Amino acid sequence: MPNTDLKKEQPVPVVWIIWFAILQGALVIQWVIGEGIPEGENAAESMDAWLWLIVFIPIILAIAIRWLIIPKLDKLEAKMTAMIAGLALAEAPIMLSLFLMLPDYPQNQIAVLMVGVVAIFQFAPFYAKRNAGGVSRSERSDKTGL
Repeated sequence: MPNTDLKKEQPVPVVWIIWFAILQGALVIQWVIGEGIPEGENAAESMDAWLWLIVFIPIILAIAIRWLIIPKLDKLEAKMTAMIAGLALAEAPIMLSLFLMLPDYPQNQIAVLMVGVVAIFQFAPFYAKRNAGGVSRSERSDKTGL
């Protein structure tokens, strides 16, 4: 008879795989769509403030999800859902900077890439514990004798 307690622990590696794939995806997007790391100096005129808002509002929302919402969630499935939403918001500025900033502001694109990658790093699922929404290690060892 299969041990159903161990099946409850399965999502933990999946959470790490999803996080790592999103992190790599952000870098691949920069290299494929953005054709590598931008080089050169910014245009002489400064970038419009509305463009900065469009780029950084998703980062602020991602930070709020990571530090205000995820710690309050108990079940691993809920944490995983919030993590995916936060990762999407953290990755959005990288894509927005590629299409909205154009090649006129390469230094700003690099700054947005760095901030986006840091925002993705904050979602590293150290909070996805095996006993979140499942069985604790002590309960499992009592049942299995391990």
